[in-house]
Amino acid sequence: MADCATLVVLRHAQSEWNRTNRFTGWMDVPLSEQGIAQATRIGEQMRALSLRFDLAVTSVLRRAGRSLDLIVGGCGAPTRPVVRSWRLNDRHYGALTGMDKDAAADLFGAAQVRSWRRGFVEAPPPLDAERQRVLVGQFGDAPLPHPDALPRTESLRDTLDRVLPLWEDTVTPALRNGESVLMVAHGNALRALFKHLDGIDDTRIASLEVAHAEPLMLRFDDSLRIVSRAGLGSLTR
Repeated sequence: MADCATLVVLRHAQSEWNRTNRFTGWMDVPLSEQGIAQATRIGEQMRALSLRFDLAVTSVLRRAGRSLDLIVGGCGAPTRPVVRSWRLNDRHYGALTGMDKDAAADLFGAAQVRSWRRGFVEAPPPLDAERQRVLVGQFGDAPLPHPDALPRTESLRDTLDRVLPLWEDTVTPALRNGESVLMVAHGNALRALFKHLDGIDDTRIASLEVAHAEPLMLRFDDSLRIVSRAGLGSLTR
């Protein structure tokens, strides 16, 4: 692998449901006005740093894809087509999908909701079949497995299991070639990925937070071990 391969990774900018404190999961909601401004600013920062990418990957959800498109509009398109995969979707929140987070805590109990949100192995109750049909229908012609193979709820462990094939089949080969990769994903998809990359145990993963629109630059050695990490803001000072 040539020199140090680079991955710039970030959680999408603020969405409308982030703004209103709702469980979003696989619901395909747009960016808020603040989110559009956040993503645009990141693209400008990357252009100022002369950052260019060989490969960009994101989910099939609009809040991530739109964030990526606004960033790319600022810093320039990658040399290869953007990979948009359901494997980078946010965690499926099951029956919590669309609920106000405070209302969910009142209904199920704050401790139970925290366990579903922050734990590794526990998943919320599954989404009912009709709401799942509507949810899957949002994605139109996006390449997805058969609807029967799609989750109706997920734990963080389930999320990791579906993220890893994209990491190993798409991102890892690019990094081994010394390429620069831009990944725009979701909080729980990235929590799962960081658990894998950093070897975080099942208990400590509960305390890991991934903020919106805060790019992190990771550099890897020949063994794909992380040798450095820095926030984009620290590089612009």
